[in-house]
Amino acid sequence: MFIKIVPENKSGRKRLAYYSGHRKNGTVKHSLVQWLGYLDELQALYDDPVSHFKAEARRLTQEEKERQVSLSVSTAEHFHFAPGEGTDCTDPEVRADRILSYGVLPLLKLYHELEIDYFWNNRRRYTKALFNHNSIFRLLVCSRILAPDSKLGTWQARQRLAGDVAFSADDVYRSLAFFSRHKDALIDHLGRMVERQYGRDTGLLYYDVTNYYWEVDAEDELRRRGVSKEHRPDPIVQMGLFMDADGIPLSYGLFPGNTTDVATFRPLQQTGRTIYVADRGMMSGMNVASILLRHSGYVISSSVRTCTAELQAFILKQEGYVHGAADGDFRYKSRLTPVERWVTDSATGGKRKVTVNERQVVFFSRAYQQKARHERMKSIEKAQQAAGGGQNTVLNNHAGRRFLKKSIFDGASGERVEAPEFSVSLDTELLQREEALDGYYLICTNVVGTEEGEPPFAGRARFRRDNLFELNRPVDDVDIIDMYRGLWRIEECFRITKTHLEARPVYVRTRDSIEAHFLTCFVSLLLLRLLEKRTGGTMAVGRMVDSLRQALLGDIEGQCFMNLYCDPVIQDIGAALDIDMSRKYYAKADVRALFAAVKKI
Repeated sequence: MFIKIVPENKSGRKRLAYYSGHRKNGTVKHSLVQWLGYLDELQALYDDPVSHFKAEARRLTQEEKERQVSLSVSTAEHFHFAPGEGTDCTDPEVRADRILSYGVLPLLKLYHELEIDYFWNNRRRYTKALFNHNSIFRLLVCSRILAPDSKLGTWQARQRLAGDVAFSADDVYRSLAFFSRHKDALIDHLGRMVERQYGRDTGLLYYDVTNYYWEVDAEDELRRRGVSKEHRPDPIVQMGLFMDADGIPLSYGLFPGNTTDVATFRPLQQTGRTIYVADRGMMSGMNVASILLRHSGYVISSSVRTCTAELQAFILKQEGYVHGAADGDFRYKSRLTPVERWVTDSATGGKRKVTVNERQVVFFSRAYQQKARHERMKSIEKAQQAAGGGQNTVLNNHAGRRFLKKSIFDGASGERVEAPEFSVSLDTELLQREEALDGYYLICTNVVGTEEGEPPFAGRARFRRDNLFELNRPVDDVDIIDMYRGLWRIEECFRITKTHLEARPVYVRTRDSIEAHFLTCFVSLLLLRLLEKRTGGTMAVGRMVDSLRQALLGDIEGQCFMNLYCDPVIQDIGAALDIDMSRKYYAKADVRALFAAVKKI
């Protein structure tokens, strides 16, 4: 490296720069390394800028030479294993695995920033275990993101993620009950750490339910057959998940597979005043009552097809709609009205009606209408093809079959028909009633805002005597619709756990093991969402996961590491977390320093 003074043609000013020289095709080529600035400006900072930067260039050149490694290898060398050693390739001592993941570095940094290591080490002190629970949990979390596998498969590939690997596969399984026992405490700890480091908007909480299947035949207390989201006949476990307004997971809970979605909400309901956002599967009188008793708000969708005739008439009446688009593809309206909800009396167990004030927001979307009609016609066509001649057709209310009706078209009046013939036709009246409501969505809420001219009050929100949750700002219909539309983020969370984290099928079977498995999945999801936040939300989670999985180093004769894969995603992640992840080669000391640095938070 050397200093070069470069004059500018137009201004005549001189610039100072670092250049390096390299030989190409027998000719020495010079390439720019770094611009240092204009010479006249540098003279105001240094007595002799040329001499100063020449000395710096010599120092940098010497450092570069010291970092260079010369290797001599023989292409005739082979690996040698003793006969019979192939019977236990899980033993790292009988494998030639020279791969090390550096994609784990951002995950480790977030892991230690959240002080998860401190949490486990603090509780480990009260056990007699000879292994490190934190090392195992860290391995399970990072492997779930970088190389999802069974617990045994994760243990077998443990050395690629560095760190303490002084534990057995049995230790991994033994630790699961310990993790399950401290699940709630860890979730509380993570909530406090996220709040402290990132700030957390818990004024709006999203809730949804999904389920995970087991490839087993027998049911047990937790793994029960129920309504599978993936239409599988296998036993399932229900999971309810809370997410904050920024898409960061907050908490979760597991329920038997035969638990209805609506019954999962109240056991997981959070403390404090907030607004709960959920889809129509959570709409029930008991859930609404529970929210109101906690002086909170709700934004929950409801079915336009099963609501009262009076409400359907209000929805279909075009008077009062505000058009959000000139072509009428989107329009909305609302009303504030008393509604009756069924609740269960905790003392007697009987049901009774209660009246509450509710804001009903209705909106119409042309895109939703077209989607609903397209899917319905596909379902009807499939049902018609299956119906055939109609003789042995079973018609019910499932999918497209409910739009078909069976009629006898041949038979003697007043006489017994031994072999009646049937025709299957489309129930056009039912179809027209269904199509009339296509594209309409109903959102029920008690959230309102300040009226025009109303003076602001202290605090972010208040719960009024009329059971309305008032925000300290105007809240129009579009605000309510936007709150509801945020549910897509929690649906994305479920897709991440099932697709990228491969949370199912699950291979553990005891209750503690199942709880521990989903705890590691929850923490993995949290790390990915925080990584997404740290990178400014510019990269999809799936894209980051794909790149981090390929971020591997290869050990070259124990002398240095070669970067086997790098791309702009890895470079941007490293820049966001201040980790040098884009070098072509790393000395062994550099790798040790990188792993040590992410733990020094």
